[in-house]
Amino acid sequence: MVSYFKFIVISFCNLIIFINFFKLIFVNSTLIMTDIPKFIPDLSSTCKLYYGTISGKHISCEEALSLVAFYNSFPSIKDMEAGIVDLLLNVPNDGIESILKSLYSDLNEIIRWYDFFDLCFEDFDLYSLWTQPLSYINKEIEIQHQKTIEASDEHKEASNSYEMTPFNGMSKAEADILERRANKLKEEYDKEKVKLQNLYVKRKSIEEERGSVPIDIFKLIYLKCLDILPIVEKYYKKPVDNKKEQSISMESFFSMLLSGHIYKLCNGIQFEAMSELDFFESLNLHKKSNPLKVRKYEKVRVCYLINQLSEQIEEKERRNEWIGAMLRVCGIAPDYYRSKYRESISDLPSKKNNEFAEALKEILG
Repeated sequence: MVSYFKFIVISFCNLIIFINFFKLIFVNSTLIMTDIPKFIPDLSSTCKLYYGTISGKHISCEEALSLVAFYNSFPSIKDMEAGIVDLLLNVPNDGIESILKSLYSDLNEIIRWYDFFDLCFEDFDLYSLWTQPLSYINKEIEIQHQKTIEASDEHKEASNSYEMTPFNGMSKAEADILERRANKLKEEYDKEKVKLQNLYVKRKSIEEERGSVPIDIFKLIYLKCLDILPIVEKYYKKPVDNKKEQSISMESFFSMLLSGHIYKLCNGIQFEAMSELDFFESLNLHKKSNPLKVRKYEKVRVCYLINQLSEQIEEKERRNEWIGAMLRVCGIAPDYYRSKYRESISDLPSKKNNEFAEALKEILG
């Protein structure tokens, strides 16, 4: 009887352990299932930021911070695989196909764009996004600091006058007036001082925001994507398009022949001198190529060159990618480019601009 009772107790304990273990797995499974659907829109938003960067689109401080948040929330390889397996067991095939396709597409795009436009991402000065906000807050601090000093001086003067009343023969009524004035000015001074302190706190917050963004955040996310992509590929049977894959990895924007003609026209004139092979790789934004360096007073003609060369790229998306990347590599602001790229063929172009436009026209036809 005792042995039977022990058996019942042990079986009951094992059942409790099993139930708790099942609950743990179920809870973790639920978390994983909710994490991946959340990860997909974040990944998609990040993918758009990568494209915006190479296209010359302005990135805000908030968007830069969103890159950091995305990087910090990036799932590990183990978590990603566990999440995909869990989804395979719990989500209909059509839904899984859509999820995996989205994951593969966005991860692959981020990797492709960074591989092809790494110079653009590496040269992007994220800290400069905070230059204007810090400039504004510093100006506010300067103005408020002056107001605080003035309020302090007025308070000190009134306080000194009141403290001297026992010695200058003033009546009690006159002393009361001075006391009230001193107290009022003290309140005004305290208010101005609080405003100044708040501005210092705000500036510190802005500086901490800027400091929280790694200067190589684009590369860090790219490396994370490289880690995760093989896991997604393991479960996603993507359509094979050998021709497309080859064009992505091997195709250049411009031929060696065209690059050679542009080299003869611009090397050492519009751009700092380099070898013809380096020029070809730089013009095509090949990975790890040396960036083109625009010579002094040549930005307008380089804008015209970029515009005219871009017309040789048939696909609009690739054309925009190349323009945005070239502007960043050459240190030319998109607004400046848009205002200057037609100057060489304006109604009254300078002699030098006209000669350059004619020579380029002869090359491009």
